[in-house]
Amino acid sequence: MVSFKKKGAFVAGLDAGLVYNEFPLMGGRLAPPLSELLSPDYATLSPTTYDNSSNSNTGLWRNFFENLTTVQFDHRVLATTTYIATALLFASSRRAAARAVLPPSALRSATILFTMANVQVLLGISTLLYLVPVPLAAAHQAGSVALLTAALHVLLALRRPGAVAQAWRKANLAQRARANPTATTSKITV
Repeated sequence: MVSFKKKGAFVAGLDAGLVYNEFPLMGGRLAPPLSELLSPDYATLSPTTYDNSSNSNTGLWRNFFENLTTVQFDHRVLATTTYIATALLFASSRRAAARAVLPPSALRSATILFTMANVQVLLGISTLLYLVPVPLAAAHQAGSVALLTAALHVLLALRRPGAVAQAWRKANLAQRARANPTATTSKITV
């Protein structure tokens, strides 16, 4: 997720959203030609060698940071991967077996994460199709922060509580049981 956010920064910084303003295709294809992705304008196709007298042989790595086509393609691939991952997490959290063992906060967090992923994809595609208007681009960047926050919230909701938290919860459950002896606490696990 963090590397995806960094790729978004490259797209914004290079104005890479101004090339290939169509989705899901790029120039009528799912992927642009290899000659554009790994352009010799940014690097030669020979192995990287360091030479102080000439900058002509800097290697293929510059394409991933400076080539508008490569940066946008990487962003699309990472966005698609992130969306599929959030969709799979959401779908698996809806299964009966998962609902039985996951805490309610984790289920709610998975729903929020998937909702935010949908919003982010819609903002990203709209930004691209409308030739990067500033309000949409700013909303898309703000959405990336919200998506990262939602992903972190899912991780926090899924973590196993520490020994102190477990002892505190056990003490609170015992106190509740003493205060209300008719209530059953068999469904609550520590």
